[in-house]
Amino acid sequence: MAGQRTALNLAGATTEELARGMMLAPASTFHASSRADVELSLLTTAKPLKDRARVHFHSYTSESIATVALYGKKQVPPGETAFAQLRLSEPALLLPGDRFIIRQFSPVVTIGGGAVVENAPPKRVKDAAGYAHLLKILTEELRVGMLRARVTASGARGLGIAEAVARTGWPAQQIIFAASASPEVVRVGDILISKPALEFARKDLISALDAFHKHNALVAGMSKEELRGRFSELAPGVFAHLFDEALQAKKMEVAGELVRLTGRGVMMKDEEAESKKIIEAAFATAGLKVPALKDVLGELKVDKGRAQKIVTLLLRDKVLVKISDDLVFHRNALLDLRKRMVAEKTKSPKIDVARFKDLTGVSRKYAIPLLEYLDREHVTRRVGDERVIL
Repeated sequence: MAGQRTALNLAGATTEELARGMMLAPASTFHASSRADVELSLLTTAKPLKDRARVHFHSYTSESIATVALYGKKQVPPGETAFAQLRLSEPALLLPGDRFIIRQFSPVVTIGGGAVVENAPPKRVKDAAGYAHLLKILTEELRVGMLRARVTASGARGLGIAEAVARTGWPAQQIIFAASASPEVVRVGDILISKPALEFARKDLISALDAFHKHNALVAGMSKEELRGRFSELAPGVFAHLFDEALQAKKMEVAGELVRLTGRGVMMKDEEAESKKIIEAAFATAGLKVPALKDVLGELKVDKGRAQKIVTLLLRDKVLVKISDDLVFHRNALLDLRKRMVAEKTKSPKIDVARFKDLTGVSRKYAIPLLEYLDREHVTRRVGDERVIL
């Protein structure tokens, strides 16, 4: 019990590694910090405590020098209480509710004390008055209210259960129970997030896709990675929860690596639809003797940017296949080439460049890239100057 003493056998620890003020705790459960938000009170006999004053800080058996950063005040008069951030010269393990005393820097006399409110405070606070109000809530609320305030302050990032343990000192089961007792806190896996923040993210997910469709009418959808990047502030588990939820509710759908709103896809204007037909026809009728892509695009009525998006769409739908930086073929032409290679194998299992040119009627400009494409597709395998038809 508190006040009693015990002996501990710390295997593998040396006296040089241990110091007065240390605490024993399970590994990776708590985190020492050089900053702590506190509620401190001055003795009536003390001098006014000014903002940025240096003091001696004592908590349990730890001792260090601390700078007092007051929230919304320039000084604390004798006998009064204020919220402040203590910036310690040495990291200490402090939990909300831990008591401390402060002594004047010089001469060293006791001037006040208080209790820790938050052991993981932000480095910078824009609204000191608003933040002081949050600290007041953390000192006055019961356990459920304290957890709700911390979760709400975490916003879209949410508060992990392990982080909540480190910031409160409560066992995980008590945190889970307190979360279940608050209608404003939602548990998503190991993350606690406020219901308003979750609802905002839910709506924002659909809005992000809607905005993408409006600005990218010629693109079939947004990549999963790009969509995830738009919500980098969300914990991965929360994003996955919202993503799966939207899929199940049929608000959006996935096609390969692309995500789109249900029923939404490429929306073409008349001139864009006409251009798409022109591009496809140009390569479909060319067989293996395809024209240069830039020449085909140069004859379109649409601008270069929209023309390129139409080509990207055709490539994505595998109507066109790009086999090198300069050569694009219609899928039917390549499918026919595969069939001809199968037929050619019955005559001879090997084929060289000259024979391939005779078979296809193309020049070396097309023959070499096409053969390399067939190698990549495991239709052929290069052996010296020849290919083995697989």
